[in-house]
Amino acid sequence: MRPQEPLQSPFPLTPDQLLQALQSLLNGEAFRRFREEGPYLVQGTYANSSPERRLYGGFYYGELKGDGTSISLKVPARIPLEEGRTYVLSVSPELARNGKGFVFQVHDLHGEGQAPATPEARLPRKSRGRVDVQGLLMDLLRKGETPSIALILGESAIVDRDVEASLGEGRSRYRMDKRPVNLTDPSAVAEAIAQAAGGPYHLVALIRGGGDGLQTLDHSEVWEAVASCPKPIVVALGHAANTLWVEALADQSFPTPTALGHFLKQAVEAVEREKETAKLTDLLHRAQEEVRAVRAEREQLKERLARLEREPAALAQEVARLKQSLSVWRALALLFLAVAALLFLARG
Repeated sequence: MRPQEPLQSPFPLTPDQLLQALQSLLNGEAFRRFREEGPYLVQGTYANSSPERRLYGGFYYGELKGDGTSISLKVPARIPLEEGRTYVLSVSPELARNGKGFVFQVHDLHGEGQAPATPEARLPRKSRGRVDVQGLLMDLLRKGETPSIALILGESAIVDRDVEASLGEGRSRYRMDKRPVNLTDPSAVAEAIAQAAGGPYHLVALIRGGGDGLQTLDHSEVWEAVASCPKPIVVALGHAANTLWVEALADQSFPTPTALGHFLKQAVEAVEREKETAKLTDLLHRAQEEVRAVRAEREQLKERLARLEREPAALAQEVARLKQSLSVWRALALLFLAVAALLFLARG
């Protein structure tokens, strides 16, 4: 690897630009060259991967967020990065440990471009642990229950149709209640989340299409409502290119409402596959029992057949013995008659 200076990129890139450059060079020798030409300057806002900063081999992990996406960071313990602060970092790409995607190792922190975070960038702590939303829904569906979902959406929005359309036939397996609210008013959104959390719902979903005004949902009141929500909560805001801080506080986030619908559909399909697998397993067990019963009956029939095959031979032996006994008795009878005749003649 080349020394950290001089840096090869003359000005800071955004995370989007850095990813695009990397994706255009994703093969063998080109990636090696891309790595050797670093490190690169990149500017963005830091976000922790988890509330607790754990070290793995002297490094901790986080994300650097840009306007529309983020990159994974591998940060040495000697460089302390704070949540919500904007940094200019020198980084170089590495293959992720799972072999899928990339992680960018931080080599140095540069003062230029460093800016303190605004109060809105300091996210509140969640009041509970993160919920496995898919597991929750699947457990309800396995029991034959109907998961109930509160859809918090704009007052005149029809984005719920995107959710229902992507759900397809799985729509009948859910109860979804629309709870319209003015999404441009953070206080109203926070109140709607609190009211939905107190209702008869298994899941709260904050959904909105893309376009202008999304940033109003990245407000401290909305963050606090999501972080303190006692019910599992998901967000599906904007289009795939939109990224909001509120997504980090939800139990699960989706790039679009359509993606949320697909997620709900997949939960239904997974439970249906489980049921089909259980039926097939039961049929297999029954078939195995039938095979064992047929085999046992076959063995019994074979034993009876062998016994029947042995019975004629025993009967023939008995008949021969009786015939022999009859011959002996016949001879004795003739002998007695002869003796009697002799005695009769001798007496006469």
